[in-house]
Amino acid sequence: KQSLQTAKPHRSASPNSNISVAIMVRFTGMSSALLLSCTSVAAAFSPSAYHISARTAAKSTALREASSPFSAVGPSQELLDLFNNQVTKEFAASQFYLSASIWFDSRDWEGMASYMLAESEEERGHALQFIEFANKRNIPVKLQGLGVPMSEWDSPEDVWRGVLELERTNTASLLQVAEAAHQCRDFAVLAFLNPFHIEQVDAESKISTIIAKVADENKTPGLLRQLDHELGLEAGQGGLGA
Repeated sequence: KQSLQTAKPHRSASPNSNISVAIMVRFTGMSSALLLSCTSVAAAFSPSAYHISARTAAKSTALREASSPFSAVGPSQELLDLFNNQVTKEFAASQFYLSASIWFDSRDWEGMASYMLAESEEERGHALQFIEFANKRNIPVKLQGLGVPMSEWDSPEDVWRGVLELERTNTASLLQVAEAAHQCRDFAVLAFLNPFHIEQVDAESKISTIIAKVADENKTPGLLRQLDHELGLEAGQGGLGA
């Protein structure tokens, strides 16, 4: 007699085993995600990635004001270089005037010595104004070495002619900065420079007048001493406009 065996149905997995499988799958997925995340973080903080980021940051810092609302297209490298160079020229002018003050004082021209000393302080103030403006606009400024100023002249007239040449050179330098600012439409720099242009006009005119009076000393004895007195009073009153 052939016995008929009833096939037993397969037992389905227990609810507990299903939960265990789901937990393992989820844990495996989280481990993979965590591994990828850690790998990404490690790559971001690797030495090579750090140097690349540092170089990129340095470049963006140098021209940070490119996005400034005061500049239509951003400052050019030429403008940055000329602006930085102008700071040096203002400090150099201060040194020149100080040297001239020492020369006059050693020869008992006290009024002219005071005048030159006041001019030296004013030129240094100009340099600080440029630095203050640069810091507000994030324009990089690097102080440069200054040459030894001239310290020997043959006569008071020679000193004043040297001063006039100094101011003319400074005028040309300021115009170069303005031209570079105009080319890249940096209106803030142009506005900042305007008072300096006016001062240069006044300075050159005033010094030319002083030179004419100094040159007349041979025709009118005592005129130079009178001028020395007047310039001393002007310096003491803080009425310098050059």
